[in-house]
Order: sequence, then C-alpha cells, then structure tokens
Amino acid sequence: MWRTSVITWDGRVVPCCFDKDAEFDLGIVNGRAFSDVWKSDHYNNFRSKVLGNRKSFSICTNCTEGSKINIFEIEQ
Repeated sequence: MWRTSVITWDGRVVPCCFDKDAEFDLGIVNGRAFSDVWKSDHYNNFRSKVLGNRKSFSICTNCTEGSKINIFEIEQ
C-alpha cells in the first residue's frame, strides 16, 4: 500500500498480493503511467480508509503494512 502494489494480468492495480480476486481495483495501467495510478486520489483515499479502520478491509485485518508505525519509518 505504501511501498509496493500488484498489477494483474489485465493491467489492474491492486494494493497487495492478498487481494487475489482484485476486489480493490485502484486503477488500470494499460497505456497509463503507473505513477498516475499510484499517486491518484482513488489510491490515496484507499490508504486513508485503511489507516482509519483497517479491520473494515478483509485483506488488511492481519497485516501491518501501511500501519502508522511503518509510515513513520518510511518518512525518516
């Protein structure tokens, strides 16, 4: 969510490998720069929602990626 993401066979960007069914489609890179998807409002809104209540996302419940501790480490 903050360091990596996954691009599916058809060009969809999903937050991580736990999203096996591409349920959280955050954009498509077909003919588009990955950075456009990575920095998009849609992706940033997803990040904010996870920070606010990660338990509301089944794929995030048991994961620490994107937690406030990890973000602090990235910013240092």
